[in-house]
Amino acid sequence: MELKICLARIFVGGLSQDDLLLIASEILDERLSRMSGEEQLAFLQRLVKDNLEWTLADLDRPQRAQLMNHLLPVVARHFPLEDVDILGTFGDVESSQQPDWEES
Repeated sequence: MELKICLARIFVGGLSQDDLLLIASEILDERLSRMSGEEQLAFLQRLVKDNLEWTLADLDRPQRAQLMNHLLPVVARHFPLEDVDILGTFGDVESSQQPDWEES
């Protein structure tokens, strides 16, 4: 697997951002189309959960707020918000959890 990862890094390292986004989109589309609905859900949950922290690592609080303000309208258009248990979801978050942008 290490060889595959190294080769992929070499290949994508020379791509423009637009080309990288296009390839990622096509790969995800092709892969997701072969999965059942349950597999898609599990894969997407894992993709976001496993990659969100390092994706945001270099963004400070104002940048994260700007990103969230940009993403919320997109989320609102694509998710059935009337079916989302927002209070229950945030009620499960431990109040003792320190946001990662406040870590020293």
